Amino acid sequence: MPVTAGRTALPAVVSHSSESSTRPFGRTRGKHRKASKSVAAPRTAAAVLSVGLTVGGGAAITVATAPQAASASTTKALTAGQVRGNAPISSRPLIRFRDSGKTVKYIQKVLRIRQDGWFGNSTVAALVKFQRSWGLRPTGYMDKLTWGRLTWAYNHKRFYGPYGTTAAKASTFQARVLREAAKLKGTPYRYGGTTPRGFDCSGYTGYVYKKAGKKLPRTSRAQYSATKHLSRKAAKPGDLVFFKSGGGSVYHVGIYAGGNMLWHASKPGRPVAKAKIWTSRVAFGRR
Repeated sequence: MPVTAGRTALPAVVSHSSESSTRPFGRTRGKHRKASKSVAAPRTAAAVLSVGLTVGGGAAITVATAPQAASASTTKALTAGQVRGNAPISSRPLIRFRDSGKTVKYIQKVLRIRQDGWFGNSTVAALVKFQRSWGLRPTGYMDKLTWGRLTWAYNHKRFYGPYGTTAAKASTFQARVLREAAKLKGTPYRYGGTTPRGFDCSGYTGYVYKKAGKKLPRTSRAQYSATKHLSRKAAKPGDLVFFKSGGGSVYHVGIYAGGNMLWHASKPGRPVAKAKIWTSRVAFGRR
């Protein structure tokens, strides 16, 4: 049908979607198609077809495509090694070869090596050297005992221990004391004992110091009087640690092992062993 310049003689409006104009409309459509779901544009790409007639009789057809929604960024799941490598330091996590993360960086910082966050061969080698220097089992991984020693060394700015380092090779007196003290582990307690058949506390320290090259008086009080007194901060492994009563008198002595630990002959029924210092009422002495 022709289109005039004034008004159109077309049907009211021609505007529909991409369905063919030959398909049934109105009531006829209901007979051929189920009205179960509304015709909706696809989520990702919707095409809209619009037909408009111009006054001059031309037809303009435009197709608009809805922009796709940006896909959500996916977070890559952490591996088991990354979970361990980022575990809180306070939990003293088990960290081993090929783990990675910020906690590994902390370990490398204390070990004074390059901080790349990767627990590789260089980190293992440095850790083994550290463990040997403190008399720990050289596993090459971070267990709870190694964590305890590592954090203590970092806080006290005393990195290597007396074993397996240049200090040990130089056979310093403190290193010799610690070696002799460890050799007697398991020796039974005996009141008045001064030999490997049995020791009391001052008999043990006197025997160890004599083997290392220096003499001590017989009793714990006399040993305290014969030593140079030190603060806890200044004390080094191999020095003597004295226990005091509330009145200030010395009643027990042992050999300081560092990190709030000591070697001692404690009491009947308990052999020579390494143990924690259980009280703050202690003093340190150096011969």
